[in-house]
Amino acid sequence: MITLDGWAVLNFFTAFLLILLLIFQNKTSRLKSSRKYCSILIMTLILIFAETIGRIGEMYPDHWLFLARIGYLIIFLFDPVDILFALSYIDCWMDEENHAGRKLFRIAFQIFAAANILLVLISSIFHLKWFFYFEDMKYYRGSLFMGRGILLMVFIILLVAYVFIFQKNIMSEYKTIILFLPIFSLIGSAMQIFIAELDATYAGISLGCLILFFLFQSKDVNVDYLTGVLNRRGLDIKMQDMVKNSTLYGRDFTAIMMDIDNFKTVNDSFGHEAGDKAIKEVAEILVNTFGENAYIGRFGGDEFCVISDITDRSILREKVQSVRDEVARLRRKNGWAEQFDISCGYEVYHHENLVSAKQFQEQIDRLMYVEKQEHHGLQA
Repeated sequence: MITLDGWAVLNFFTAFLLILLLIFQNKTSRLKSSRKYCSILIMTLILIFAETIGRIGEMYPDHWLFLARIGYLIIFLFDPVDILFALSYIDCWMDEENHAGRKLFRIAFQIFAAANILLVLISSIFHLKWFFYFEDMKYYRGSLFMGRGILLMVFIILLVAYVFIFQKNIMSEYKTIILFLPIFSLIGSAMQIFIAELDATYAGISLGCLILFFLFQSKDVNVDYLTGVLNRRGLDIKMQDMVKNSTLYGRDFTAIMMDIDNFKTVNDSFGHEAGDKAIKEVAEILVNTFGENAYIGRFGGDEFCVISDITDRSILREKVQSVRDEVARLRRKNGWAEQFDISCGYEVYHHENLVSAKQFQEQIDRLMYVEKQEHHGLQA
């Protein structure tokens, strides 16, 4: 009978779970939160693989000791990065309040992750034996091993504290769900302290990701099913948040409404499948042009909205022109009608104007339709 150690069984099923989550995670999603979620899955999978080959190298040092050296180096370099990715994911679901306080947390996590990588590299390159080392084909803990382990545990606890301290800043529908990730990470770390043979930290993170997937990632009601960007509901929520934060904290922002000109010609000439492709590719252009810090959504039909912290009009004009250039390239590539273009209207929201989110949206909508009428006039 073949017998497997407990760590091997746990690592196998944890890795299998992470791979399934990566497969079933909505690949069409263009939201920042989805990218951060996948980053956690990928980093945890890398760490599990490193831990597995490290154990194999320890078990068979005569031939595979180099695997232990590689695996443990990867773990010591990057396990704090997994915590940093978790913090970045949680931050996706918070509004702009308490920005300064949350920034201090993020800086502390970034410093810890960067300092850890630097010190581990120095120790490994110069054989200082700070964290781990090998002698006579055996693995040993270094002089700073315990201190680093305690710090790692402290930062996992801080991850839980971060959610509780800034819970009021998490959008109401996500408050309970988002807690699963830091709490299960903490449970996994605590179990690992008492059950040294099992690397339960990664299993805890994976279980938290699994719960997030079923309760949230797989059925976010604020995501447009076709393009993976925000839908009308998500845009309305984000616009209200931005107006509220602008009024409270004086942070101006810009909203851009865009409409695809003569979209019907694609459907009529090439079919609805080509029309869907056009919608998806325009959404991709907007994501690539405005970056992950902008909030991009499909307002409805062939209309899109971009909410950005860019308030310099010259930069905005450059961005809009870049979108037009990419749409023109897309039109030529697919052989669509020459009239296939975009009309847009944009305006900077100034905090002192005290305009409601609905009024501001109507304002940029009017600006877009003015340009659309000009385009139709030129075509006529």
